[in-house]
Amino acid sequence: MKKLSHLSLTVEINKPVETVWKLLVDWQSQSKWMLQTKVWSELDQDKTVKNGKGVLVFAFTGLFPKLYPKLRFGILDTMEVTKWKPPVLCEVVHIGRVIRGTGKFELKRKRNRTVFHWQEELIAPTYVLIFMKPLLLLGVWLSLHRFARQLSA
Repeated sequence: MKKLSHLSLTVEINKPVETVWKLLVDWQSQSKWMLQTKVWSELDQDKTVKNGKGVLVFAFTGLFPKLYPKLRFGILDTMEVTKWKPPVLCEVVHIGRVIRGTGKFELKRKRNRTVFHWQEELIAPTYVLIFMKPLLLLGVWLSLHRFARQLSA
């Protein structure tokens, strides 16, 4: 049975929106701050593709993500960018086998700082969400705070 789950987190970053956006949508660099995740996009293979609407992004989350695809203990999340409004909004649709739904990064200016809002509407088997939701929220919370620290350093 499939179930819908809403996930949402916000973090403030001590950098301007343009700086946050540039690093946020450098998909491969997300591997440095997303907990237990290796991220890449079709941009990494095809240098003629422009970042934005229609781009495919892949995120493997699990044990030893750097060893993917040789070692596959985890879940591959395949996403397509559906809305692209630099430097404030990126929306995706999850089109993988296990994880479906939508996701959104939204940045808002707050003086010289940025409010980064992360949101997901996931459709997955109930057993996956029961196990995954608490871990996902904790992992994303840790990851967003790691991202904020990385940018503020």
